Amino acid sequence: MERGITTYLKRNNPVTVAQGLVNYKKVRSLLCLRLVALEASLEAERKKGFFRQNRWRFSKKAKCLIVFAIITVMLVSIFTILPKLNNSTPPGLIESAQTINSTVWMQVAANAWQYFQPGVGVDSNTGLPYAGGATGFHYFTDWDLGVYIQAVIDANKTGLIGNDGAWGSSARLEKVVRFLETREVNATTGYPFWFYDATTGLDYHALSDLSTDTVDVVDTGRLFVALNNLRVFDSSLATRINNIVYNRSNYTALVSSIASSASSNSIYAYYFDSGFASFWPQLASVPGKILGNIVNSGNVTSPYGNVSLPNAAITGDPLLCSVFELNNNDSRLLALSKQVYLAHEAYYNATGQYAAFSEGNSPNGFVWEWVTTGSSDTWKITQSGSSSYVDMSPVVYNKVAFSFLALYNTTFARNMVVYLEQSLPTPTNGYSDGADNSGNLVSQVGSNTNGLILDAATYAIQKNP
Repeated sequence: MERGITTYLKRNNPVTVAQGLVNYKKVRSLLCLRLVALEASLEAERKKGFFRQNRWRFSKKAKCLIVFAIITVMLVSIFTILPKLNNSTPPGLIESAQTINSTVWMQVAANAWQYFQPGVGVDSNTGLPYAGGATGFHYFTDWDLGVYIQAVIDANKTGLIGNDGAWGSSARLEKVVRFLETREVNATTGYPFWFYDATTGLDYHALSDLSTDTVDVVDTGRLFVALNNLRVFDSSLATRINNIVYNRSNYTALVSSIASSASSNSIYAYYFDSGFASFWPQLASVPGKILGNIVNSGNVTSPYGNVSLPNAAITGDPLLCSVFELNNNDSRLLALSKQVYLAHEAYYNATGQYAAFSEGNSPNGFVWEWVTTGSSDTWKITQSGSSSYVDMSPVVYNKVAFSFLALYNTTFARNMVVYLEQSLPTPTNGYSDGADNSGNLVSQVGSNTNGLILDAATYAIQKNP
């Protein structure tokens, strides 16, 4: 019985867990004392002859039944009180909002932007981003650099920062562009290293040396998406950005291999190829072909709600980044996003558990959660360094929950965000990654989570001014 109450408390506000369990144990102890006293009193009265008539005598079985009934009444009272204790914590931003409007989304954007403050998620000296500043991971890849560039653009568009000042958008972006113009590249390959140290701007050998690729085209393509958006955002940087892309490394040599990925049905390929296509016109048709492959790849049925999904490789981050960051979104992409969202809602309706599949930190290390794998499997998880499926409780990723709320503003999406608000720490320095349905928190605070939430908030504000 105590295990059941502990589970209940863990599924609610963590602040009340300890006190609630203490209160329960106190009540249980007092109840036992009262029962002992009652037993002693009954025995004393029996000896005095008070209960001389048999109809007033209590057998052991009857006494057990009485005790069980009293315990049941007390437990019902405890479970009635627990929700009241849980509600002692002030409601979160989304939970307390009467309507989810642009004012609310501005506060969401401000919360996410807190991560990108100097000394939190950005180095105060170099102006370069940390992939996981709150956890002490002060390193970054080209993917992380792209996230930061997009975050600065979003922050400026929403009015969180202006152009001017030491940490305005112009100064921040100048530091990034200058780094790209001057950073050390691999002397053997001529391409950037996999990881850089944000505190020095130098190659981070401990991780870069683990790479077996000449260049990471996924990270590069994500950076190109952001750089293309940057030259649109600030045309004065266009010449410098073009020089970085075309002349700093021989990325043109990769164009033929990027073109060959037109046969892919992976949403990752669609996203990063879109980055390359924004700089090489000969690749302009490739993303559309990949999207066509995805939607025409045959169907696989989710076991939760019998929702039909494309038999393609689909997960949250590249899908949602494509919706929020790519220009002139294909209607097929928007339809795919809605289809994936509906599959998540059906998952909840069938299981009673929230789902927001993507990639990121988990209690089992870094994982990828696949809505569909492209191999006829659905709702599977893989772990870094392995292609085998992992048997674990899926993480409900904050960035996906907020994205669904921005796109569709449904009761399901709102309730999922509220669940995470109630579970995770207050976003003082940005939003935490997420939590699973068993109450395990993934409380790391990093750039991918806050960059995508800022993307979602910007989208919602622009759509609902």
